Amino acid sequence: MSPGSAALQMKDKVVAITGAGRGIGRAIAIAMAAEGASVIVNDLGSDDHGRGSNPSPADEVVKEIRAAGGSAVANHRDVADFDEAAEIIGSAVEHFGRLDVLVNNAAVHFHATVEDHSSEDWDRVLAVNAKGAFNCAHHALPVMREGGWGSIINMVSGAFWEGTAHLASYGASKGASMGLMLTLDTEFREHNINSNCISPSVTHTRLVDRWLADLSESSETTEEDVKQQWGVQTPENLAPLAIYLASDRGHAISGQIFEVQDDQIIAVSPPTRGNRIQRSGEHWELETLASAIPGISGHTP
Repeated sequence: MSPGSAALQMKDKVVAITGAGRGIGRAIAIAMAAEGASVIVNDLGSDDHGRGSNPSPADEVVKEIRAAGGSAVANHRDVADFDEAAEIIGSAVEHFGRLDVLVNNAAVHFHATVEDHSSEDWDRVLAVNAKGAFNCAHHALPVMREGGWGSIINMVSGAFWEGTAHLASYGASKGASMGLMLTLDTEFREHNINSNCISPSVTHTRLVDRWLADLSESSETTEEDVKQQWGVQTPENLAPLAIYLASDRGHAISGQIFEVQDDQIIAVSPPTRGNRIQRSGEHWELETLASAIPGISGHTP
């Protein structure tokens, strides 16, 4: 599917996208608008650590969408604030009469070891990435239920299941967002609301700019060489999947996690129960555990 195709995939859909002023959110907003959606472009305009605010990123995306003939309204509220998140959803209802699709994309990060995280660093990342997704979903669900249709997409990350170094708070926040999606699927699929996750692999946004620069310096190569070596994709590579999952054609799909790695899309299974041992007596015995646990954990001496 290509943006602007004759059969518009998002025709008459009302979409709210958080963190849509830059990067992946911007790409999805522009692509969905090109496919006929009316878009709430939410972005606080903070830096990549969640500090400060600036209305320009959201305003510029709205200007670009309108210049192309699309429909969009800017919103500058903070997803981490429960009441301000309500205003994001309220903006969709106020301007377009309803809300069909929510893309929880807003994210900040802190790049440091666990020892070098402060409590404040941890709280801010979790507040935006995890609580922000909850806040927006909480306020969106009643509107979607009343409309009889809805789609929620949480943007997550392999940093959760890979345990990426120096991204403890980011990985933890994305794990929380993934767990939220699974519960949304359990609770609201029967109300005709689907919920899924998209997990981008390394994507050229401001969140990875420092990583690109550091790797380029340490490997004594150019950033372009690093991008090619690691398969760094553009934000636009994420938009087609988001459009499909949020469209009528993809609505039957729910409770799924899809990782987008440049020219591949991989279905990711959530944590599942694996090998097990059975207790034979009334209590667990240390020697029994010492003999059996390495085997079921895959760490047999």
